[in-house]
Amino acid sequence: MRTPAHPRPRGAPDPSSARSVARYLVGLRPVLTDACAVRAEWVHRLGQLMADARTGNAAKVTAGAGALGRDFGSQFRGVRARIDILTPPPECDLCHASVRAWAEALQRSCEALEEVGRTGKMAGLRVAQDRLADARTQAHRFNDEYARLAQELRQRVAAIRRRADVLPNRRQPMPS
Repeated sequence: MRTPAHPRPRGAPDPSSARSVARYLVGLRPVLTDACAVRAEWVHRLGQLMADARTGNAAKVTAGAGALGRDFGSQFRGVRARIDILTPPPECDLCHASVRAWAEALQRSCEALEEVGRTGKMAGLRVAQDRLADARTQAHRFNDEYARLAQELRQRVAAIRRRADVLPNRRQPMPS
């Protein structure tokens, strides 16, 4: 712990801040792994639904859209809840907001599909696609911010290691 008598050298990265960023990114990883698997399955099934829509079987499409929206909407709500449990340090606020917006856009896309199932209005498929496009935009923002944080973290760790190499090793044996 740094005290006024032992301040951190000027310009030196705060190791506790680096640890909190690392802890957040590591905590986010399993959530993202699960979310990406759910999203991949959802996109596959959404593609099948869109292929069915091109064939013109409206009853099949509306029923399928409603079921797809319900099934995956609840999963994306669960993803968002897991994201909300995480407590990002201030350096990770933009990353956290982007990943949350990504999950929310996927959930909203599912809500549009549920609406198609309830109303039978095929125009809701376009709304679902637009919300999926928004999710892609949020994913790009998240990926950029995650990459920036990871790079910054690597730089902080390298700076801490360089400083540790410069400091005398206090565990050296006493000369005999």
